[in-house]
Amino acid sequence: MKLGFIGIGKIASAVVQGLCTSSIGGLEIFLSPRNADLSAKLADSYAQVTRLQSNQEVLDRSEIVILAVRPAAAAEVLGALRFREDHTVVSLIALLKYADLQALAKPAARVCRAIPLPTVVQHNCPIPLFRASDEVVRLFAHLGEPLPVHDEGQLHAIWTLTGLITPFYELLGQLANWTIQHGVDPAIANVYTSDLFQSLSFMAQQSDPIDFGELAGHAATPNGMNEQAGLEIREAGAHQAWLTAADKLLLRF
Repeated sequence: MKLGFIGIGKIASAVVQGLCTSSIGGLEIFLSPRNADLSAKLADSYAQVTRLQSNQEVLDRSEIVILAVRPAAAAEVLGALRFREDHTVVSLIALLKYADLQALAKPAARVCRAIPLPTVVQHNCPIPLFRASDEVVRLFAHLGEPLPVHDEGQLHAIWTLTGLITPFYELLGQLANWTIQHGVDPAIANVYTSDLFQSLSFMAQQSDPIDFGELAGHAATPNGMNEQAGLEIREAGAHQAWLTAADKLLLRF
């Protein structure tokens, strides 16, 4: 499999690292020259990775092309490229809609969108895919759990949640700092906070079906700490702040 990347940022770099450390065999990866330091570092780290001199050279040597340029630059960068009909094109560009992607990638016949996260480095990541071929689904299965999405509006709603990563980590940081202020060693506070919420997410993942309301209710024993905290946080409108942020992010699509 010959795989090319147009644009090498945080997400694309994570995908490259995840693939190179996965069980997939016979893989050749070609990187565009942009972000020279990062692309050179990846090429030095993995024998199957080669940094090329131009975006067009990446296309010419690839069968599957992964697009990871900034949304604002997408039209300019992709409009300058000559795609082939036999290319499979996978876009990681958040704000580039499928119809516009199709137009920019002509005459490529197989075009799709994907939402990998940096956790693909650990091969532990939900990866929504829109209009992906079986070949692309198998490729991303080496990085995490492919989740086919059949409506682009739903894809955008899911993509919106990736904009909440920063406030999520900030929330964990605030809670860890609160425990530190109450005398907990910083190393213990940070480990416990991250592990606590990871273990709660794992419990939700093991539920079938996943019902967050049921999980919340199960934890909220009468007159218990969770019942009290849940009531105080709801009354303060903290949950609504997250929903308002999500509504505003969705408008960007």
